[in-house]
Amino acid sequence: MNMSAMNMAPEWPAALLAWPVILAQTLIFGSAMFCLMLNLPRGSSARTGDAFGRALAGWWRMLALVVALISPLMFIDEVAGMAGVSMRNTLPLLGEVLAQTQAGHTWRWRLPMTLALALTAWLPLRESARALTLVSLCAALCLAGALQSHAIDFGATAIAVRFVHTLAAGAWAGSLFGYWVGARSADPKSRLSLEAAQMLSQLAAWSVSILIASGIYIAYEGLGRSLSHLLYSSYGRVLSVKVEVFALVLIIGAYNRFYVIPVLDLPSVRRVLIRNVAAESLIIVGVIGLAALLSATPPARMSMTASLSAPGMPFPSDVSLSKK
Repeated sequence: MNMSAMNMAPEWPAALLAWPVILAQTLIFGSAMFCLMLNLPRGSSARTGDAFGRALAGWWRMLALVVALISPLMFIDEVAGMAGVSMRNTLPLLGEVLAQTQAGHTWRWRLPMTLALALTAWLPLRESARALTLVSLCAALCLAGALQSHAIDFGATAIAVRFVHTLAAGAWAGSLFGYWVGARSADPKSRLSLEAAQMLSQLAAWSVSILIASGIYIAYEGLGRSLSHLLYSSYGRVLSVKVEVFALVLIIGAYNRFYVIPVLDLPSVRRVLIRNVAAESLIIVGVIGLAALLSATPPARMSMTASLSAPGMPFPSDVSLSKK
């Protein structure tokens, strides 16, 4: 086995560009879904989700601009990697890539959707209509990300699981963020934050369950179905750090669910929950950064294939992305 191939380094520029975009899409998707879910309770005259949506409106505008401004740079960086040239020299190649490559076909509808996301965040719309549109656009952008990830080299099932995994991560992280923003602006003595906390607990439970199940599958495929690659590949080492940080967030979340939320009738306890959720949200920013780094790291399974078939050849994902 070629150990140098097994240790193919992460593509740091791609990871650093993807981090804020993935983070912004995640927070918008989950927080907008959280607002929609808050409007569902039976017979509720007060639309709790609309109140949270108004509190989140400024954040959505800022995050949508991040997606719209950085996504073109991600595209240029991807073209530079495919062509083996600097970002400055990619301009003559952009049209050809958009017209003739698999990655370009995805970017042809991905880039307009980033603009639509920004417009939706800034246009004067009803809160529920804005939240629904944001959820739909972010879900489509997550699908685009799955179609451009390492999952394309592992088949349709891997793409589907990657897509579901991304949505579950967004629902969890974004709902935490949405609760933190909305509950801080609510009166601690009102039932607004109490209803939101109960919805947060339910949404987090389902999201984390899906996240763990899909994450195991993705890790199993990425590691080449061998746990030894956790130690002997760059992909495995990044994955290990991500899992450790993720476990820390789970511990805080479990404490909130089983010890804080059951006594949430007390206003003082609600303040404790807001602080705990803020801590979870900050750590999740790091988890998403590690997820971006992992996405930019060749999976151990693909590194093994490269070392066995054609040592010294380009990373297989680059080849697949340049297919006509």
